[in-house]
Amino acid sequence: MFASRLVPAVALSLSLSGPAAAQPVAQVIDMWSFGFRPTPIHLAAGKPVTLTFVNRSGSGHDFTAKRFFESARIITGAAPGGEIELGPHQSRSVTLVPRAGTYKAHCGHFMHRQLGMKDDIIVN
Repeated sequence: MFASRLVPAVALSLSLSGPAAAQPVAQVIDMWSFGFRPTPIHLAAGKPVTLTFVNRSGSGHDFTAKRFFESARIITGAAPGGEIELGPHQSRSVTLVPRAGTYKAHCGHFMHRQLGMKDDIIVN
């Protein structure tokens, strides 16, 4: 008797609940002296993504992409001034919803861009 009342209640509950929220896709961005990977970075416009920046080197680096971070809707984490700063062997994540466009990224440390620490972010 109990089961016959439980099944309709569960069915009604499932039919009234909205669609599940989209889970962020995970994307790792490796940093080292002197590069980024992947190159270029491809993301889907309007879809949540968790970007995890991993500094694989024994030196500090940053990932600077002011236009990209300014145009995105950041859900968790932060990119103050449009950059993610990492010390040696550190990692940091930011979850955001990117806006369509092509953006430039680089390491803002002295001469790092000139030594190859630059990338493109393609969001479509």
